[in-house]
Amino acid sequence: MYSDKSFRLAPGLPENTFSSGKVRIQFISSRMVRFEWQEQGHFEDRQTLAVVNRQDKPVIFTHESHGGVHQLKTDHLSIELRDDQAELSADTLSVSFIMNGDVVSWKPGQNASGNLGATIRTLDGIHGEHRMKSFSNPELNHEHLRYRQEKLDLGKGFVSRDGWSLIDDSKSILIDLKDGRKWVTPRVEGKCQDWYLLAYGHDYTEALADAAKVFGGQPLAPRYTLGYWWSRYWAYTDSQIEELVNSFDAMKVPIDVMVIDMDWHLEGWTGYTWDRRYFPDPEEHLQWLHRHGVKATLNLHPADGVAKFEEQFPAMCEAMGLDPEKTDRVEFDITDPKYMDNYFKILHHPDEKRGIDFWWMDWQQGESTAMPGLDTLPWINQLHWEDMEQRADRDNKRPLIFSRYGGYGSGRYNVGFSGDTYSTWKSLAFQPRFTATAANVLYGYWSHDIGGHMPGPIEPELYTRWIQYGIFSPVLRTHTTKNSKSERRVWEYPAPYSKIMMDAIRQRYEMAPYIYSENRKAFDTAISLCRPLYYHWPEADEAYDFKNQYMFGDSMMLAPVVKPVNPENEMAAVDIWLPEGEWFDIALGKREIGGKVITRKYMVNEVPVFVPAGAVIPGQRYVKRLDDKCYRNLAASIYPGEAGEYKLYEDDGISMDYLKDASAFISMSHHTEGKVKTIRIVRESGKFDGYTPERSLEIRLEGSIPPVKVSIDGKTMDYAYRLDEHEQCWSYDGLKTAAVIKVPAFDLDKGLRIEVEYPAGADLAAADGLRGRFNRMQRINELVTQLTHCHIIHKEERLSQQLAHAFNRISRRPETFAHEVEQFYSNLKRLPQVVSELINTFPNGHYSEERINDGEHVENMITVLFEQ
Repeated sequence: MYSDKSFRLAPGLPENTFSSGKVRIQFISSRMVRFEWQEQGHFEDRQTLAVVNRQDKPVIFTHESHGGVHQLKTDHLSIELRDDQAELSADTLSVSFIMNGDVVSWKPGQNASGNLGATIRTLDGIHGEHRMKSFSNPELNHEHLRYRQEKLDLGKGFVSRDGWSLIDDSKSILIDLKDGRKWVTPRVEGKCQDWYLLAYGHDYTEALADAAKVFGGQPLAPRYTLGYWWSRYWAYTDSQIEELVNSFDAMKVPIDVMVIDMDWHLEGWTGYTWDRRYFPDPEEHLQWLHRHGVKATLNLHPADGVAKFEEQFPAMCEAMGLDPEKTDRVEFDITDPKYMDNYFKILHHPDEKRGIDFWWMDWQQGESTAMPGLDTLPWINQLHWEDMEQRADRDNKRPLIFSRYGGYGSGRYNVGFSGDTYSTWKSLAFQPRFTATAANVLYGYWSHDIGGHMPGPIEPELYTRWIQYGIFSPVLRTHTTKNSKSERRVWEYPAPYSKIMMDAIRQRYEMAPYIYSENRKAFDTAISLCRPLYYHWPEADEAYDFKNQYMFGDSMMLAPVVKPVNPENEMAAVDIWLPEGEWFDIALGKREIGGKVITRKYMVNEVPVFVPAGAVIPGQRYVKRLDDKCYRNLAASIYPGEAGEYKLYEDDGISMDYLKDASAFISMSHHTEGKVKTIRIVRESGKFDGYTPERSLEIRLEGSIPPVKVSIDGKTMDYAYRLDEHEQCWSYDGLKTAAVIKVPAFDLDKGLRIEVEYPAGADLAAADGLRGRFNRMQRINELVTQLTHCHIIHKEERLSQQLAHAFNRISRRPETFAHEVEQFYSNLKRLPQVVSELINTFPNGHYSEERINDGEHVENMITVLFEQ
């Protein structure tokens, strides 16, 4: 534990402070101010569980006093204090500032209706946007009447559409020195008010940046946390866990974290002793997981202390000065430094040495302790984090905990466990908004039970949509309760869902360099990976109205599908707001002009992801774990647009050295002149232990027509239909309308230059929308084929197959692109008539109602194809 006084004190700068009577005012910035009132006039400089710092830089302010009224002004705020003895109220204090040209006034007690929300401790008992409150009524025995719904309140965040936000820290426990070490302590007796007013107007990002200086920012989590986490409440054995890891590898589904729920220990809610009937050699088992590149975490419920049957009981009794013969249980006491020291030393450190990488702190036992006002959750989160952070035997590894949200300042300790969710569409539909809104309190690493916890069983479509959302969320962790019908192995689901989900998890790994870079930005700027649209478009009403849309980093905008498809056309309609500018719909391969609301329909294998024109999304290829120190197999997806650039961040992914700038930045850029697009990849700055310049590279020009020539550093590359059978070459992915450039080896320090030349006179936008149409034609063709017979019943019955196969002909012979596309659209116009005739041609002359219904289903899908 820290013993230096600097770790407990957080005074404001003296030059930023004004005090008079029982009131103290401290400026954190010209737009953020702390107001204190204490009935004895004793002001507080110590840290609290929420606040770690009150100093930034000097703030210039003026002070005038007339008739006992104090007026203070900064460049942005005007404050009037009318009574320096009474509690702060609308009668004694007011603040005004300018927002969008208008004067905005704030007084204590003012309605905060415009606050944009924060987050809550847990989603336990939450169904959709409602809290399920149990109640009893002897007259009502029906199952569905045992609960009532209450609209969920996400609390108050640091940003508000009103332009101001008030954070009340008056009841927060203090941090002080106890026996030479950092520890919690109650506030001094007497009434007090301890408020932080953030008056930033709609400059939300600046508000969050300054809030992070006070409440703490988001550390950069280890890279492996971006991988797939397997979690299931199930009584596994060590051999079953190892078999599960082998199954992931056999199915070529990446995995990085094995979450072992509570049945690892002897029976009971709290436990610290491995159940050796099922884990006979825990250390060897954990070493096996590490040899296979998998991290391990154990579920932890510490509330019941250490029982007599625990292996650690004698050592705990001795350390606590208790007689083991006269003691039945060593009680858990979060307020006792001696207990907590032994809690770590005896109960946790040995398992960490065995191979446990971090702990799942599953605290559910309330918010009261022996110290009035102290909530166990934020304090135990902080203690676990600092224990990992300060120990020399951890080889400089980053700390990590997995626990519920403990209030303001909790973003300092990632990752967040959102609790036991319901396995329903309503739960899925709420999570995008819930996750993005948490950014308003600097809580950027929520991990949800993908698939839901209870009751567990879930239909394939819902699980697929949840996985698709999960890969565009901070943490991808599937979970379920102990229910034998609750399947979470994605490959065990029927087609097409199994392939869609496995491909989605692989896509997550391909996107890891982008996600990790955006998380680094969150560390630097306090803007979380998943954030609401209004951070970027604060004056647009739609940015607030479309609550389920969110930004996933700076370059990707998500509008996840959170409802079932329409069975008539196998697509789900999504209303999407596109901000001003040009956007590219990745799923449909279609350019869109922003500044409007659109409605688009998506099949189950399509996810509404939009990127701005010219976007560069970095990635990697061919990885099944995220344990390498650098991205050896670099990739980049470049989207239609004249120019674009991305600065890829890279470090060793595991150590604390990122705090010392032990990192590299890689520039990925492109620009177009005439019919030639030039791509440049090069390390721009920095190095770190584990960095290597030897890389491979794959470039994907998405939504592109086939080029006529590709050269690397002036040397022309060959075309190859099958990329995996050739070394340096380029190819064309007709199904996804992407030119693909493969470079097996290059020196990143020297960089490389790729030139892509398109045909003279060609329409560079000719591929627009083809990806979506080609994808839908695959399904339409499957259905049309079911209408055919063993004998030919219509001379053009294979027209749908011809259309569906167009992508392959283009891939094999990209020079035929223009001709094939022309033929595709021409034949597509004829398809409805051909299908209609085929439907009404009955094999053997037998009328079939089922055939008519199947045919109408195909016609509905074709209609959507023409719409988009």
